[in-house]
Amino acid sequence: MQQKDALIVDYGPAFDGMVVRTDEGIVCVVPIQIRARPEVQASMREMVTDLGGECGHCPHCPLGQAS
Repeated sequence: MQQKDALIVDYGPAFDGMVVRTDEGIVCVVPIQIRARPEVQASMREMVTDLGGECGHCPHCPLGQAS
C-alpha cells in the first residue's frame, strides 16, 4: 500500500528532513519549517528524485506545495 500524504513532524531546528526507500515505495519525513528554507527544499526534492519519486503527488507536503 502506498501512502498519498505526507508525514509532517518536528525533530527540532537541526533536522532538515529525510527520504528513504522502503519495499512499498518512498517515505519522506518533512519538517514544516522547510517552507522557509528553499535550499533545503531543493535538497529534499533531489533526494526524492534520486530514489525515483516525483514531488507534487502528496497534497499536504511542503515540498509538493512549493514545487
